[in-house]
Amino acid sequence: MNGLWVKQQKGFSLLELVIAMAVLAALAVVTVNVVKNQQEYSHATQNEQYMKQVKSAFMTFVKTNGFLPCPDTDGDGRENRVGTSPFACTLARGMVPYLDLGVPRADAWQQPLFYAVNDKSDISGVLDIVNPNEAASYFNKQNAPVFGFRTPPVGAIGGRGNYRICSELTDVAIGCTSSTGSLVEEFAIAVVVSFGQNGAATWNERSTGVSAGLDAAEAENMDNDQNFWQAEGSQRAGRAFDDQLFWLLADDVKYAITSSGGNLPIIPLP
Repeated sequence: MNGLWVKQQKGFSLLELVIAMAVLAALAVVTVNVVKNQQEYSHATQNEQYMKQVKSAFMTFVKTNGFLPCPDTDGDGRENRVGTSPFACTLARGMVPYLDLGVPRADAWQQPLFYAVNDKSDISGVLDIVNPNEAASYFNKQNAPVFGFRTPPVGAIGGRGNYRICSELTDVAIGCTSSTGSLVEEFAIAVVVSFGQNGAATWNERSTGVSAGLDAAEAENMDNDQNFWQAEGSQRAGRAFDDQLFWLLADDVKYAITSSGGNLPIIPLP
């Protein structure tokens, strides 16, 4: 060829192409997992701030009104009460009444917050909600505040219908007791729960009974018993337990009233 050498260019072999594709696939998987983990962390962090905002709104509501709201049971953002005296809560468990509180409707996963109040404050415990010697009176809106300094929980006196908060560090099967070291709080008068990234399925199971494949701790947070479990970021049954929750105490409510210049009666002990 006119004295010129033509250099033959060598292409990739089939083996080299297979190796390159495998490396690219592995990098893609790693990238997807990194992005997924970053998104989950971002959602969790965002939700923590949202939960703090909601808790603060509850305290503002108490300062303004002198009582805690009932759950929203029909999804309209407002608390639901019986329409006649003593205006007991329709149900002790439902959703956070976000319009009454002036907070966004949904958590970071676009789901409503679960809200459980002292279970003697609904129509099953009408006498309790008017009794200042019972914790249900924190939810009484008549001549509020009905409760006083001595309304339980006070010290070791818990009253009826309150909730226990349990640490996830102890397995659910062991139970929520002080003897097992799992008991965090024994006398919560109200609990608010965000069901996390599987919240839609959790709400669906609660309303329809269709299994969402919840682990034991998640199931405890959506059922109707007195126990709630606080996530520690561990894994159970191969799934992340990412429920976030906070609870309200009698002292929180009493302090909200007195710190804003309100007065609480000294109610004689029964």
